[in-house]
Amino acid sequence: MFKRFLAILISFTFVFGFTAQVRAADSPLHQDILDTKKKTDFVDIQQIIPSVDLDIKYATTDNFTHTKLYDSSKAFLRRGTAEKLKKVADEVEEKGYRLKIWDAYRSPEAQYAMWDLVPDTRYVANPHKGYSNHSRGSAVDLTLVDIQGTELAMPTSFDNFTDAAARTNENAKYLKKVMVKHGFKALATEWWHFDDKDSYTPADFAQETTSFVMRQNEKTSISISAIGDVTLGQDERYLYKGSFDHYYKLNGAGYFFAGVKKILSEDDLTVANLEGTLTEATEKPDKRLQGSQAFFFKGNPYYTEILKDGSIEAVNLANNHCLDYLNKGFTDTVSTLDHAGIASFGDDKIMIYEKNGVKVGLIGVNTLGPLEEGVNLENLMSELRLNIQALKERTSLIVVSFHWGTENKNNSTQGQRELGRYAVDQGADLVLGHHPHVIQPYEIYQGKCIVYSLGNFVFGGNSNPWNKDTEIFRQQFNFVNDKLVGISAPLIIPCRLSSSFKPEPLK
Repeated sequence: MFKRFLAILISFTFVFGFTAQVRAADSPLHQDILDTKKKTDFVDIQQIIPSVDLDIKYATTDNFTHTKLYDSSKAFLRRGTAEKLKKVADEVEEKGYRLKIWDAYRSPEAQYAMWDLVPDTRYVANPHKGYSNHSRGSAVDLTLVDIQGTELAMPTSFDNFTDAAARTNENAKYLKKVMVKHGFKALATEWWHFDDKDSYTPADFAQETTSFVMRQNEKTSISISAIGDVTLGQDERYLYKGSFDHYYKLNGAGYFFAGVKKILSEDDLTVANLEGTLTEATEKPDKRLQGSQAFFFKGNPYYTEILKDGSIEAVNLANNHCLDYLNKGFTDTVSTLDHAGIASFGDDKIMIYEKNGVKVGLIGVNTLGPLEEGVNLENLMSELRLNIQALKERTSLIVVSFHWGTENKNNSTQGQRELGRYAVDQGADLVLGHHPHVIQPYEIYQGKCIVYSLGNFVFGGNSNPWNKDTEIFRQQFNFVNDKLVGISAPLIIPCRLSSSFKPEPLK
């Protein structure tokens, strides 16, 4: 048996060059598909599903034969099968998952080699009795990963030739359900193996048809930083000495973000919660119901230079201080930010920020009400759902910024957790939180980060807060052809308010 196995390996290595051989088109790249595509054509799966992860085991020695059987780590399927798999990929991505493929097209020579090693029809199709569906380009071995690339828990690892591979768990049940829904048949003895219900003729090698050319995958990434509450100015009832305005006059615009400016300038987008107004308006709303906790924050419109100097590109205005000087103060703030080239968003105003060719949707939600009068939660959730849906077709990434929670509490409430997870379920890729004025832990839900509270940052409302801990949250997002395909683990940069209104990174 061993001699036959070696002979087969030598034969198909030198004669065929590599098992899944591709005859590339002569047409130039960067074109759309030119001719009508046939379902029988072989296609490169990554051209059809750019988000798919490939781990082609038989192109390495990490397989049950401990031998490299394929010369190429690409994966090929019939176009009809690949189109079905694309529908599977689209559906699982709505839950925050991606497909990871271990094997697709397999040459007959490789099938013979596998049969010689494991002549058991429960696990390897007998090539002496006909071609397997892998050799027809209509079978695929795969699993699910989260958006960070971590495999979901399954009954066994790949190519586990034991009875355990026939068992199931919730993740395996879900994978089977979606695959069957879109035209595949499951194999009872291998949870990872699925056959296309449509049949194709066998092929000695996968030939990528020259009647079409896919555009080259365009990969890019962006990094987003988030900081907490930023109030530029103070309540005019404060004493001038030691106030935010006083520090601005003494030290200039560059003082406030000097300690973190370099860090924030290294990302592609920094998002802050701008809690207050930039206006010269004087008329204020009635806040007597708030008692002694009622504050009215405003700063000079020229304070936008502080944000520019600190490399802040976007600010959320959906909070309980955006109407401290009524509609006049709010519209002045928006106009001032627009003039400075700083994106603002919140409540009815959703924003699309573009960087490196990637469009980022920004949504702000205030659960307290502009004057802390409360909101109708059902209406708020409905509006959030509609705003996310409106951005899905126009952007590649959606960030939702919430003003929520309880002040000075270090743990999130049940309401925060339910809203944050609801936003992710609707399509948010990153959820940011503020209002408690202290840091609260973040969680990973469906592969997406929910940051419950970022604390104070440059907060003119208090020159000496009791809790001086703060942080910069950063995450990188990776795209292929403008489609989100990966999210890095979050990076937390701890900071501290070492002097009035000035955060410094901890060493």
